[in-house]
Amino acid sequence: DVEWVPSADEPIHEVAGPQEESLPALATALAAHRGDTLRVEVVSNPDDPDSEGYRDGVLLPGPDAKLAGPTFAGWLTS
Repeated sequence: DVEWVPSADEPIHEVAGPQEESLPALATALAAHRGDTLRVEVVSNPDDPDSEGYRDGVLLPGPDAKLAGPTFAGWLTS
């Protein structure tokens, strides 16, 4: 395993899409766009120590993130 740890004086640059998205909604939209007839089910693992953070938005970008790019819906139909 390789781990990169920035120095205290080195900024971390976050880039994110233009809006908050839901992974199950994205997967459902992609499947529908492709004509797939699959069903997306949301599950959680209570044994995952990070599950509470995922639910609380820990994967969302910070307030200084650069928001860029099309929305997922815009990308999907392009």
